[in-house]
Amino acid sequence: MAYIDVITLSDAKNYLRIDDTLTTDDAQITRIINASLSFVEQWTNIYVYARSKTYLMVDGCKRVYDYPINSITSPTEADMVNEEKTLYKNFSYGVDTSDLVLNIGHLLPASVDVEIIEVAYELIDIMYYGSKSNGTLTEQLSALSIEVLNKHRRFIL
Repeated sequence: MAYIDVITLSDAKNYLRIDDTLTTDDAQITRIINASLSFVEQWTNIYVYARSKTYLMVDGCKRVYDYPINSITSPTEADMVNEEKTLYKNFSYGVDTSDLVLNIGHLLPASVDVEIIEVAYELIDIMYYGSKSNGTLTEQLSALSIEVLNKHRRFIL
C-alpha cells in the first residue's frame, strides 16, 4: 500500500475540482498527495498505511510513539511492556543495543480517521493552488486543521 491508496488521484482531483480527463498535472498532484499525507504522519505519528520501520533499541529498550503498531518483525523475542499506555508503547529486549523492526500503519485506507484525511485534503488544496497568505505551511492551515492535528498528536514537543 502507499499514500495514493489512502487518497486516490481521482479523489484528489475531485476535491480540487479538476476534470478527470485533464491529466497534465497528475504527477504533480500525486506528489502533493504524498507530501500532504507525509506531513500529517510527521505531525501526529499516525501512519496512514502499513510499512516496516526500524528503531534503535538503547539499553535493550525503546519507546515508540508511532501508531498503529501491527506486529513485531524482529527481534521476535522482544516484549511490549505496559501495553495499557495509549500514546506510546515500550519495547524491551535483553540485548544492550539491537534494532527493533515493527510493522506500523493502518492496514486499510478506510481505517484512517476521517479528520486526518480532511486535513490532508486541505494541505493538497494549499499545495496545489497556493495560498492567499504568506507564511509557513502550518500558518496557512486553518485553525480547525491545526486543532485536529494537535488532537491526534501522539507526543508533545
